[in-house]
Amino acid sequence: MDASDGTITPVELSRELGMDRKGKQIRGFLRNPTDGGGPFEGHEIGTEWHLTPEQAERIRKHFRRG
Repeated sequence: MDASDGTITPVELSRELGMDRKGKQIRGFLRNPTDGGGPFEGHEIGTEWHLTPEQAERIRKHFRRG
């Protein structure tokens, strides 16, 4: 998966939001979401996250609030 399929990685999203360059905060949120939206599905442990547009928007909303 890559940007051509509409997904975004935690690193790319982190840079977009002006956060840490390695996406650590976002990956922590992906593992343990605290926004009441339930777990993030579709990720295989040990592989890179590729977030759907819907998942990315949920993360943007969470981190822009704080």
